[in-house]
Amino acid sequence: MLFIRQEHIMRCFLVLFWLISLLPISDQGKYNLVGSEEPIKAQVGSDVVLPCLVKPPVNASSATVEWMFDSSKTVHLFRNEADERDSQDDRYKDRTYLNHAMLELGDVSLKLSNVTKNDEGIYSCFVHRLPDHNKPEERHVTLVVVDGKENENPEGHSGGPETGVIVGVVVVVAAIIILAFITYYVVCRHRGEQNHRGNGNQGDGAEEIPLQNLEQPNQNV
Repeated sequence: MLFIRQEHIMRCFLVLFWLISLLPISDQGKYNLVGSEEPIKAQVGSDVVLPCLVKPPVNASSATVEWMFDSSKTVHLFRNEADERDSQDDRYKDRTYLNHAMLELGDVSLKLSNVTKNDEGIYSCFVHRLPDHNKPEERHVTLVVVDGKENENPEGHSGGPETGVIVGVVVVVAAIIILAFITYYVVCRHRGEQNHRGNGNQGDGAEEIPLQNLEQPNQNV
């Protein structure tokens, strides 16, 4: 009887282990996407990279990578180890690039060319079917588009710190040059007045000498 009971217990354990093995194992937290916490700024007409990296790094060549704008427009879709251009929104035709070689390092960043003002907004990066990871990952990246003037003057100042330093140096040098010219002019004028006075005194003495010489013969007589 004891032997029979032990056999039943062993069978129950085996059935229990088998049922546990059928339960889905959560892979939450195995991978996550990392991007920029701050908005990405780009100038109109330039190229920009929207960063998105799988951490820890894993080969994402066999995964599905989808970039969307405003959670409604497909910016770029990579699936079955190839880019699917047919599903791409017309606004982004021939303007996106996903580096397939970098996918092997877990870099799913997207390059957007010839940026326009309408490209400004929130972009979402979705990565599905990572190795041994069924949970889709998502990351948001904010793009801010500025024109040339705004890009040069993002904070409303006349220029950046380097421009301010250069302007300050130019002003100081100009002030020194002006001060030197003023000093030179004053000194030259002062010397000119002294020379003029000296020449005047010498002229008066020259006029008095002949008079003295003329008076001497009269004294001898």
